[in-house]
Amino acid sequence: MVKNGLLIIFCFCFITSKAQEIRLTSGEIEAIFLRQNLELIAEQMNIPIADAAIAEAKVWDNPEISISEINVWRAGREKQFSVELSQMISLTGRRTKAANVERVNREIALAEFEELLRELRLELRNSIAELLYLQNVTSVFEAQQTLLQNVIAAYETQVANGNIPRNELLRLQTELFGIEDEINEMRTEFNGAQTTLKNLLAVNPSSIIVIVEEESNFPSPETLSIGSLIETALLARPDLQAAKLHSEMFKKEIIYQRSLAMPDISIGAQYDRYGGIWDNYFSVGFGVEIPIFNRNRAAIRTAQYQLRQNDFLVEQTLNTFQNEIIESYRNYTNSYNFLNKNLRNPVLKEIDQMLENYRQNLLLRNISMLEYMDFMESHRTTKEIFYRSQKELKLQFEQLQFSVGSDILRNADDARNDKSEQNN
Repeated sequence: MVKNGLLIIFCFCFITSKAQEIRLTSGEIEAIFLRQNLELIAEQMNIPIADAAIAEAKVWDNPEISISEINVWRAGREKQFSVELSQMISLTGRRTKAANVERVNREIALAEFEELLRELRLELRNSIAELLYLQNVTSVFEAQQTLLQNVIAAYETQVANGNIPRNELLRLQTELFGIEDEINEMRTEFNGAQTTLKNLLAVNPSSIIVIVEEESNFPSPETLSIGSLIETALLARPDLQAAKLHSEMFKKEIIYQRSLAMPDISIGAQYDRYGGIWDNYFSVGFGVEIPIFNRNRAAIRTAQYQLRQNDFLVEQTLNTFQNEIIESYRNYTNSYNFLNKNLRNPVLKEIDQMLENYRQNLLLRNISMLEYMDFMESHRTTKEIFYRSQKELKLQFEQLQFSVGSDILRNADDARNDKSEQNN
């Protein structure tokens, strides 16, 4: 019975440890990412933390009660003691000003969350593009591997019959060895890209994600304007918004620190029993600090310098993202034009069929071994350049969207929908 139980457990562990292939589109991957990415979930916790800080800033100081002058030597009902109750009151709205600072900090936390989302989304989409590229290029090499294996099998029969010299077979086997080495390297890169993607999605580590290729619809660079992209970035870039919010926060901090320079007032009431000429003595009073030595000047000056410092950083951020947009737009234009030129090349449509034709002609001895090897290399290079240019276009477009801080395709679709609704 125990052995059967151990066997069941072993079989269960073996089944669950096997790699599970998951086929996903890019849209499905992004949905999982938004739902399960642990770094995003952790960063999102900063928003309720900021809400708690706002609530805490509004809370009044606790009242203070003290009991003193207890006469331990005097017994009976006429025991001597005194009680004092005091409350600190701000005359400058200190709590309101502190809450204003925390409200801006909450907006900063939200902007920082959006910035993290922007960065992780770029990493996610780049990983998808890299995986799809590796899938496509690996399939090209594997197709050539299968063809070469078939050719080698036929050549082995011919060599055994003495119809073909052995050195031609060795040449084919050497070529196959090189292709298998390339496949091995690409599978290593594929595993690395898989790890990156699974870390972003927080999925089962033993799973293998296969990207389902979809038709891409990239906008023509002619439909995009650098000026409009910069205008969009001014409103959409979360890092710029966070930098501006830091300036707003420092302005609020200056106001708050100036309120601390004004002294608070303490009011209180006291009850004294058998401590003086009256048996029951009640009194009220107030106290206030005299701001002679400490007027909070250092904290005020620090906040002022932080504001000036951040203003320079905001200006630097503005200069940086405008240069980033221009660079990304030019790189995207180059990649778009290059791929479009390749798509019009008739070689791409014919080269796969030509690969099979070359194999048959080699077996029929209509072409030489050198011609066949040259075409195999040309086929690999052409397909690799094509898939790499597809990947590069995707990467450059995502970099452009990252620089703008907005989904360009989604904005274009929304604009078209709005225009169609207006026409209707």
